[in-house]
Amino acid sequence: MIRAGTDIYYPPFGSMISSYVAEEGVDPSTLIPYDKKGINKEKMASLKAFKSPAGAVHLYTAYLLMFLIIIHISAVIFTEVKEGGSLISAMFNGKKILSEKPVDE
Repeated sequence: MIRAGTDIYYPPFGSMISSYVAEEGVDPSTLIPYDKKGINKEKMASLKAFKSPAGAVHLYTAYLLMFLIIIHISAVIFTEVKEGGSLISAMFNGKKILSEKPVDE
């Protein structure tokens, strides 16, 4: 949301950012994304200090999410092999085939 607001003036932050970076006398609603016309260069440069950390957080969070997905899939495969099957099929049909009577009964 931060990058969309600062780069293409998309809501919820876009109108506030376009009002901030518009040159004096320019209507913020007339600013075109990625067009330098009507933009105060100093104010746009000051937004980089705000945008860069948001981009880095976004990038590393995506890497963390991919890593957690790989861990999750590996754990499911490990459990499927260790328990002898029926874990993945139970995810789809809701019924697990047990080889012996459950301990809690």
